[in-house]
Amino acid sequence: MKEKVIILIMVTFLISGCSQSEAIYTNNTLPADNQVQSLIDENRQLENEKSSNGDIEEDVNASDLQEDENLTEIAEEEHKTEEDVLVPQEEVEEEKQDEQDEIEELPSKEDEAKDIKEEQQEGQPQEEQTEDGYIILNTFDTKLPSTINLDIKYDKYPTSHDYFLVLGSNINVREKPTTESRIVKKSLVYEKLNLDKEVKGQYIKKYNSDRWYRVFWKNNDKIEYGYVFGLLGEPRKFQFDKMEESINKLKDEVDNHKTAYISNYKDRNGRAPLYKGKTVDDYGIKRYQAAPAYLKPQKDSEFRYISDGTLVTILDQKGDYFKIRTLNFEGEYWIPKKFVTTWNSIKNLTKTVVVDRKNQNQGVFEYRDGKWNLISYVFATTGAKSKYKEETSLGYYMVIQTRDRFLYLHDETREIDGYAPYAVRFNGGAYIHGVPVNFKIVEDERIDPGIKEYLYTIGSIPRSHKCVRNYTSHAKFLYDWVEIGKSAVIVIE
Repeated sequence: MKEKVIILIMVTFLISGCSQSEAIYTNNTLPADNQVQSLIDENRQLENEKSSNGDIEEDVNASDLQEDENLTEIAEEEHKTEEDVLVPQEEVEEEKQDEQDEIEELPSKEDEAKDIKEEQQEGQPQEEQTEDGYIILNTFDTKLPSTINLDIKYDKYPTSHDYFLVLGSNINVREKPTTESRIVKKSLVYEKLNLDKEVKGQYIKKYNSDRWYRVFWKNNDKIEYGYVFGLLGEPRKFQFDKMEESINKLKDEVDNHKTAYISNYKDRNGRAPLYKGKTVDDYGIKRYQAAPAYLKPQKDSEFRYISDGTLVTILDQKGDYFKIRTLNFEGEYWIPKKFVTTWNSIKNLTKTVVVDRKNQNQGVFEYRDGKWNLISYVFATTGAKSKYKEETSLGYYMVIQTRDRFLYLHDETREIDGYAPYAVRFNGGAYIHGVPVNFKIVEDERIDPGIKEYLYTIGSIPRSHKCVRNYTSHAKFLYDWVEIGKSAVIVIE
């Protein structure tokens, strides 16, 4: 009986995860005794090293994973996946060059100058138009900064610097930006189309808008064009400029100062005090898996929370406190030393993953020979803000740990529901990981159906429990690539 109580206490201690919940559940369905013992043994070797199955994380989107799988099945059947539809960036650039060559073959500059002069004489400012006469409001042509070298190491799925995410269900793509125009394509919700231009098309009174987007897509070996009404989706892009700014900012901080990070995974180094009687501070940071950041080196001083994994610069120390600053927010603070660690802290930053929460994508950068190299850029899914979920937090984080998989619980039943493969932990129970896998229950036994590679919903809208979902092959790529003590994760928007 005593052994069972100890096991129950240990499992209760182990449970937390992507949703960062502070609640303790006493009615969980426990794994078999041999599974529990395995989890306890592996839990002893977790911090700052690779570990296998490891301990249990609270939940990784178990309740609605079936919806993702259903949409994936539909997209594959209807040939709406990225591999079916999206034109890869290298082909996009070739297409744009072909268009430019065609423009150069149009009427001479003398004729163009004459037309412009006539327009000016009529008092009409010149407006750039499409070939079919619609005013161009914006042209999408995102470039990789010249200071970043392109050296792609992972390219399993096509990506484009600019794309349009369909948010309506079964929407019409038309030949021209009018509702009377011929329908040239039907698009599935969350389908990604290449993005060319924003134009002024037909005004639709119901939506008080005349904004349309010119999109294009792959149809077997051809590239086809059409227009979609703007409110039926949203333009997305890879924010390479902002990604570069963030990695340079962090590298400068690391290269010129002593770096450490906050360590309080599952409150193992102590529970932070309540903030004005609450478990969330005024900035939305939770008490669980956080440290108190005081304005003065004393416990009765005003404070805010700073979460596990946050990279900090040590400025000074006094008694039991370190004086720190962080790139996550402004100001200088005092943190009890037990929450700050320099174990395997970054001294030479060479590898960085930048997750874009706004556009639901990420870039992977490696520093070599005095220059950053973009080695992959892919779609990603971050955390949603809802009852069982939590947003992926913005900021600069340490790559703390890698695990080949971890178990997770179902949102509502609290039973072990499945696992997430190839995980890189960076903030509390938040990981970058591959496609979650739900166990199948056969005659009251959990059966592993095997690793899943792809979900159509990756890169659409926030859907996870604070973790960052990747295609499983890309998660494996990161799992093999990151080096603890040289790697960071940055979350921007």
